[in-house]
Amino acid sequence: MRILQGEWQGRSIPFPRGISARPLTEKAREALFHILTHHWGSLTGCQAIDLFAGCGTVGLEFLSRGAAYITFVEKEALAARSLHTLLQAWGAAHRSRVLLMQVETFLQQPAEPADFIFAGPPFRYWRKKILISLILERGWLNPGGCFILEHPLYESYEEMPYFWRVVQYVSSKLSFFRL
Repeated sequence: MRILQGEWQGRSIPFPRGISARPLTEKAREALFHILTHHWGSLTGCQAIDLFAGCGTVGLEFLSRGAAYITFVEKEALAARSLHTLLQAWGAAHRSRVLLMQVETFLQQPAEPADFIFAGPPFRYWRKKILISLILERGWLNPGGCFILEHPLYESYEEMPYFWRVVQYVSSKLSFFRL
C-alpha cells in the first residue's frame, strides 16, 4: 500500500503483522478520490473521519491531499498505536487524532461534523444500516458533505436516505451518501 497523490505521494503505508484490517485497494482508493475531487474539487482544508481505520489508508490519503484535520477511529489497539506512530513520524500528529474505540461508541458522542466520512467495516459487520443512520441523522456530516461506505458486492444500500451513487470494484462496492 502506498499514498497515491499529494504531499506524501509514493510513500509506503506500513501494514504491521497482527492487524486484522482489510485496507481499501489502491485501485478502489484512486477511484474514490477521483470521484471526490471531481464533485467537490480540491480537498484542501477539509475535515474528514476514517471509521474502522485499520492502517489508515483512506485518512492518510486525505491528509496527503491537503485535508486540514482527520479523525481516525479504530478498535484494535495494535492498529491504532501503529497509525499514531506513523502520523508522528510523518509530521501529521497536529492535523489528526487516533481514537481507540468502537465506531458505534464514537458515533453516540456529541457530533463533530466533517466534510467527508469514510467507513470500511469488516464485511461480516452486520450493523451497516445503523451506522448509516447514526452518521446521517445525528449531525456527523456537514451540509454538502459525503459519507462513503465500503461493503460486500452482495449488499445494497440504495434505499437508504441520502443515497447518491454506488461504484463496484473487484471484491467490494462503495456506496456514497450526500447531504
